[in-house]
Amino acid sequence: MQLTLLGTGSADGWPNPWCECASCEWARAHEPRGQTAVLVDGRLLIDFGPDVPRAAARFGVSLAGLRHVLVGHAHPDHLGPEALMWRSWSTVAAEPLDVVAPPAALDVCRAFLRRWEGREPGGGESPLRLLPATAGEPIALGGPGDGEPGYLVRPVAARHGDAGIGPAVLYDLTAPDGARLLYGCDTAAPLPAPTLAALAGRAFDVVLLEENNGDRPGFGEHLDLPSFARLLTELRALGAVTASTTVLAVHLSHRNPPGDELARRLRDLGAQAPPDGTVLDVTPGGRTEPGAAPRAPGPTPPAPAPPPAPPPRRTLVTGGTRSGKSAQAEHRLLAEPDVVYVATGYPADGSDPDWSARVEAHRDRRPAGWSTVETLDLEPLLRTPGPPVLIDSISLWVAARLDEPDFEQSVHRLVEAWRGARRRVVAVTDEAGSGPVAPTPVGRRFVDRLGEVNARLAAESDEVWLSVAGLPLRLRPQS
Repeated sequence: MQLTLLGTGSADGWPNPWCECASCEWARAHEPRGQTAVLVDGRLLIDFGPDVPRAAARFGVSLAGLRHVLVGHAHPDHLGPEALMWRSWSTVAAEPLDVVAPPAALDVCRAFLRRWEGREPGGGESPLRLLPATAGEPIALGGPGDGEPGYLVRPVAARHGDAGIGPAVLYDLTAPDGARLLYGCDTAAPLPAPTLAALAGRAFDVVLLEENNGDRPGFGEHLDLPSFARLLTELRALGAVTASTTVLAVHLSHRNPPGDELARRLRDLGAQAPPDGTVLDVTPGGRTEPGAAPRAPGPTPPAPAPPPAPPPRRTLVTGGTRSGKSAQAEHRLLAEPDVVYVATGYPADGSDPDWSARVEAHRDRRPAGWSTVETLDLEPLLRTPGPPVLIDSISLWVAARLDEPDFEQSVHRLVEAWRGARRRVVAVTDEAGSGPVAPTPVGRRFVDRLGEVNARLAAESDEVWLSVAGLPLRLRPQS
């Protein structure tokens, strides 16, 4: 199966043509994206918004071989019926074309073509075959009787819109060579229970999953970065996404952070966001590789990012108070199905309202499936194989042990356990020495000792990040 990403952007594209936000300015200069659509083997197209014909022309892609179109719902960025009229003016006007879509989207096609062509689409004189897409009802397209390899399409329910535009569906597609694709655009989380049941065990080779809302959730029924991560985790737990699945974020908008920041955050989740025009060759049960780039009159689009590398085993995230360091650390593990959250601070007992509020805010932000352990005994957790561990924080661990007579030995044992960690571990700490010198002896001793512990852990870490004003800066390895 070969995929050509004709577009990877949201309804308004990225950049939004009217917008001057920092995200749009970056996209305008570096990587503009049109409305999301994917061409499969040159014969099947998923989503058919008004950007598609111009994108095909821009990338030197002919749609003459197109025989099947899948539409998720009737929102105009997914369905541009004008192109069906333009096809009727071409050299392939008489060739058959299947249009598979929910009833409301088929009604849009019928109404447009009746008006502009004066004939009933799907009738005796029309090459179009309009097929309703209903969740749970598979559709076979092509095959020996049509003189072409066949595709099996399984529509599944989305959580998006109402009967006026759908009901919206996502598509589970099996290509003639056996490769499996999940097209998850548009939807919110959680997915309907019947959809999750239908996707269980599918072991897709490639998944295209919408990620419209980025860091600004609440816009329509779409995924943001945290809900994208949670849904990806659920699909992994179901066996729909496996270690060999290529996960692509699509339907991207300016609600996302620009450039390398989005790429890094997706990489932490085991996903990537190739640019428009990318061609991917998908091998059933194997690795997805960059294919031959489409021939285009303009510059050739860059090749997609390589498959995500294994995550670093030891990551240290430092920063000042309220710098966003805990949120940055948590994000790195959002796509993990099981995480042990290790709280080293004293529990909230109601005696300190501010502390109680901080603890509660941290709890509310963590996924419901994470388990929490309150302990200062970190070495056994690090030395024992198991799910990833998030330690928050090293600063509180130092504060609790500050006056112990064997403090140096405790640090030595912690560093040795960190060096030999048998599981993935992310630890949060404070960059306490950035402010003025503490006015008390105990304060100065705390800063001195915390600085020493931070330096020793950083020296044994695969990655070290500094969080400043909510933005991560990588200190190790250097980019």
